[in-house]
Order: sequence, then C-alpha cells, then structure tokens
Amino acid sequence: MEMDKFKNGNKYVDIVQSVTAEELTNAEGINEAYTNFKCMKFIPASGAATRMFKDLYTYLENREETPFVRRFFDDLHHFAFYKDLVEEGNKVDAGELDQADKVEIIDRLLTSKLKYGNFPKALIKMHAYEDTTATPIDEHIFEGEQYLDPDAVDLHFTIAPEHEELFNDYISGLVADKPHVTISYSFQKEETKTPAADMENEPFLLEDGEVLYRPGGHGSLLENLNDLDADILFIKNVDNVCHRSQVEETIQSKKELASVGLKVKTQIDAYIKDLKADDFDLDEIEAVLKDTLNISLKKELTKEWALHFLDRPLRVCGMVKNSGEPGGGPFVVDNGDYLDLQICEKSEIDLNDPHKLEILNSSQFFNPVDLVCFVKDYKGQKFDLMDYRKEDRYFITEKSYKGRPLKALEHPGLWNGSMHHWNTLFVEVPESTFNPVKNVNDLLREGHREATMSV
Repeated sequence: MEMDKFKNGNKYVDIVQSVTAEELTNAEGINEAYTNFKCMKFIPASGAATRMFKDLYTYLENREETPFVRRFFDDLHHFAFYKDLVEEGNKVDAGELDQADKVEIIDRLLTSKLKYGNFPKALIKMHAYEDTTATPIDEHIFEGEQYLDPDAVDLHFTIAPEHEELFNDYISGLVADKPHVTISYSFQKEETKTPAADMENEPFLLEDGEVLYRPGGHGSLLENLNDLDADILFIKNVDNVCHRSQVEETIQSKKELASVGLKVKTQIDAYIKDLKADDFDLDEIEAVLKDTLNISLKKELTKEWALHFLDRPLRVCGMVKNSGEPGGGPFVVDNGDYLDLQICEKSEIDLNDPHKLEILNSSQFFNPVDLVCFVKDYKGQKFDLMDYRKEDRYFITEKSYKGRPLKALEHPGLWNGSMHHWNTLFVEVPESTFNPVKNVNDLLREGHREATMSV
C-alpha cells in the first residue's frame, strides 16, 4: 500500500486562498486559568547538528573560503561556544588566521574537542550570558518556567536513540536543583519507518536484497504526541529559541495563544453539552463554526455534523509575517463539503496551476511551528489523535543512499496532515518569537544576541 503512494505521487491540497488578517483570531489578553490544567511542552529534538555545519564541512573538503566561512571566522568571538573552542587565554583574530589555523579550529569544533558534529542540535551551546552559556534545552526550560505552571514545568523531548546517553548526562545535571521541572523523552517509533523507492517507484533494495526503511518524518511523532498525558500541549521546534534578553514577547505570546485556546475550548464544550442534551440552536452553532473556527459548510448543518466538527482536538497556531523563509503557511482549504483552515507545505500545492501558484505567492503569513493544542474532549478524556489525521497528506522527497538516488516517503506532517481534522485557530505572533537555527551563522542573528548588542 505504501509503495502505491510513490506511484500515485503527492496529492495536492486544494487551497482556495492564503490566510489574511480576516481569518486570524485576535488575542484578547491573558487568562492565567490555563495553568490550572495539566500543561506540557513537546519539543521535537531528534535532529543532529550536522546540517548546521554543512558549510564548514564543505570548507574542510575544498578549502574554498566563501562569504559564509569568512563571516564565521570574523565573528567567531560572538559564538557561545567560543571560549570552549580556543585555548584558554587566547583571543582569535580572524585577520591573523591562515588556512591551517581555520582547518584546525573547525576540526576542534566538529571532531577533536567539542565534537559538535556528533551532537544533537539540542546540546549545542547557542547563547552566552555573563557567567554561563545555554543550549536549546536550557532555553526551553527557562521559557517553560515563565508560562507553564511554575510549580510543575513539564517538558517532553523526542530524541534519537544514538543521542540518549548525551541527553541523559546533560539533563541529570540540569534538574538536580530544579525539583519543579520534569523532563521526559521518547524516540520516534521503529514501526513508523517507511520504505524507500528507487526512481522507477520500485522498492529500493540494499546490498543484501532487503528493502531500505527510513524515518517517516515529523508526522511519525504523532504517536509520541498521542502517548502523552496532558490537557494542553505546547509544541515548538528545538532550535527556535532566543536570547533571554529578548524572550519577553515569546512568553507573552505563548500565554496569549493558550488563553485564546482556553476561551474557544470552553465555548465549544458548552455547545457539545447542549447538543448532547438536545437543547441547541443550529443557526447559532453554524455562526460559531464560521465566525470562530472559520469552517464554511457547503451543505445544511445537522446535529450530527455539528458534533462532528465541534467534538475534536483544537490547535491554536502562532503565525508570523511572511518574510520569505522556506516552509509552510496558513491557507483556506476546500475539503469537498466544507472549507477550513490548514497549514500546508509548498510540496502539497500544485505549482503547475497558475492560480494555486498565485495564491502561494500571495501568502502574508508563515508557519513558525508555534502551537498550543487542546487534546481532551468535553468530558476531560483524551482524544485518540490518530483518528484525526489525513492519510493522503503525505510527502515524497528525493534523497540518496550511498550515492544512489531514492524517493523517501514521509507520513502526514505533524502540523499538516496529522492535524488535518482538528479545529484550527491562527493567531499572529511577533516576528521576534521566530528564531530558527538552520546553520551556525544563524546564531549571529539579533535574536540570539544580547539585546544591547548590534549584529
């Protein structure tokens, strides 16, 4: 069945328009009551840091000094790992470094000393403070202490098995003096791996004749998310952290997203109870579906349809202004019987259709992966999140194995197809809350530096 997906190719999502301010939900202040519920922060963190240093690895291979490499050495002293990298008491002057010096510094960073080439991104020192440095793990804990229940800061990381020992060693030192912080972790499940195909859409065979299986992408983490015991889940990528001198807007926006969600969740649960008691007004409910949840029906609303749309998980998604970053965005999507809001990746959109391409290019907002999810029903029982995904929103990408090209299959994306049948609210959040680290020089951006410093 999965091999058939390669032959069928990606199924495109029928986007009707990109989301504008009209489809956004306004944040109306903060209601700390959300902290009365069991909150947990879910952080996908299985990625290795290798790709962060791709340009430096390339330099080791060809010794070609690109603008990227030049910037890395010019600003070397600004990196949080600088003092660990150079000999104690030394100060590196980029103007005095010859090629051999640069090769040695990169080797110390990636292989011989810091060994960051073998580290997960979660354990890279990213921010420097007066008397300490901080990894993404430290920053996620610090953030959580500001907007989760201060007496029970609960974080869950998904990590790669090969990083478990490094992760455990680091965490044990962190939580020893933080009894209010609980950190758990899980691995992407083996059974979520997907078969690879060759370029003719046949199974990709290894030297021993066995089919190559690969990790099934972020969508595979839906099972990890489904295993957690929480009322409200905050989801954020591991590398999206900022310097604490600039974290205030992030804290405020997280509180606002949770407050918006709690208000709408309370409203939805009240309507479900009315429907169950046969004491309801369908016109009123239809107005809520359209005005609050941006669900536009193409057919008459019935009690059954009202329950279908209301009684399901709710996600509140922070969106930033589109500044051209690669990734997905918010769209109004036609699902046949109704229109609703979805996060769609570029690969899910038919770029050969001029109208769809025009919609994509008109996108005003971008998905930074900043979600607050309400995952229990009106009775306080857990939804089975596996029931609310859309199986045919998968991704096929081209990769390689030992130099041989292949096609890889990824499950419905965690915040795309895996949450297709959720209720969705989009809220604009400040651009300062989005600080991804895709390459090492991203750490020189404003969001990763002391607020008073200029880049």
